[in-house]
Amino acid sequence: MPLLDFKFGCASNAEAFVASPHQFSYFQAGGFDCSLLSFLEIGQDGSVNVSRLAATPHRTAGAGGFVDITSRAKRIIFSGNFNAGAKMHIENGKLVIDKEGKIAKIVPQVSQVSFSGRKAAQTGQDITYVTERCVMKLLEGQLTVTEIAPGIDLQRDIIAQASGALHVAPNLKTMDAVLFHDSPMGLKL
Repeated sequence: MPLLDFKFGCASNAEAFVASPHQFSYFQAGGFDCSLLSFLEIGQDGSVNVSRLAATPHRTAGAGGFVDITSRAKRIIFSGNFNAGAKMHIENGKLVIDKEGKIAKIVPQVSQVSFSGRKAAQTGQDITYVTERCVMKLLEGQLTVTEIAPGIDLQRDIIAQASGALHVAPNLKTMDAVLFHDSPMGLKL
């Protein structure tokens, strides 16, 4: 059973149960090498808002342990849609955008700072943001596009759709084509 809406932080088939105070001690002591999290908004300085939707603030549950989890992790990978409400599909190994979303999630400044891009840049955290159309990294304190999906036009589908400024890496790459096919990826653990 998927755990959605306000139950998203719950566990199904957990291998261990750790009391909340002990979890936070682990987070705050830098226990994570890598954290995988989501976002509502990303600011052009790399900051993330995960807890406040300006249009509908009553729809989110708050930041919870997000701040603790991100504060000391050496590497963080945020994932989410580039903008809200977009409709798309994959065709012939390429991402096709059928209808653009109406709400930009890459913004000049986030509505509420749940994760500070400025602090991450100062402390040397390795920060990556993965969306369906591009991968961005926090490089020298700037949100930088490093990879784009096959079929996506950098200017039309990324730069023009962001309301915050984006930088583009000089060695811009195309995301791995295996991500855009129905066949098995061949991952091995």
